[in-house]
Amino acid sequence: MQYQDAYELTSVSYTAHHVNLRITEQNEDILSPYFLNWYSKIMRAVADIFFSLGLSVLFLICLPFVWLFNQLFSPGPLFYRQNRVGKNGKVFTIIKFRSMEVDAEPDGIARFTKENDERATAVGSFLRKTRIDELPQIINILRGEMTLIGPRPERPEFVHIFIRRQPNYKLRSIVKPGITGWGQVKYKYTGTIEEGLKKLDYDLYFIKNRNLIMDFEILCRTFITVISRSGT
Repeated sequence: MQYQDAYELTSVSYTAHHVNLRITEQNEDILSPYFLNWYSKIMRAVADIFFSLGLSVLFLICLPFVWLFNQLFSPGPLFYRQNRVGKNGKVFTIIKFRSMEVDAEPDGIARFTKENDERATAVGSFLRKTRIDELPQIINILRGEMTLIGPRPERPEFVHIFIRRQPNYKLRSIVKPGITGWGQVKYKYTGTIEEGLKKLDYDLYFIKNRNLIMDFEILCRTFITVISRSGT
């Protein structure tokens, strides 16, 4: 997989302002206590399983309808699989309902998904705005590859570029990626390297300061986004 030359040639210099973190041999030192105590070790696992089971019902209800409308208006695979970077830099395969044309990257060049992306199908645009396309990621949660709340997992092609521009980007990988997160609800949709590095600010803030109230706010804001269909 190649990288887009335009991204490689872009000069970016960005430093997170919420927190001043540095890469250390013991990355756990920069984690919020909530990542290290009982909340993370027990309640998070329970919460992930509880929400996954609840979302599984919604997933099974939506599945036949998504399949039917995709076959009618955009024939092709029901699911979309893509490599993403998870905890400790381990690459895993994320699963989503397909929302774009079957051959969205015909030249094999990795591209950011843009707001109102022209590659999205009519059905896919609705799936993205309602976040229904994210439902299959409950499989990733049950596999232990993702969690409900955490930094969104990024493609390896872009992680490579992000780290070259800002080494602190590696710190995102000391926690599991999530379906929703602080960066998702606090910052706009990202479609460029520059915006991705600005979003890093929010991800590091979450890692350093996470608490129950923050998790609750993320869930509430995500729910509002789904109901209002203000996603992208």
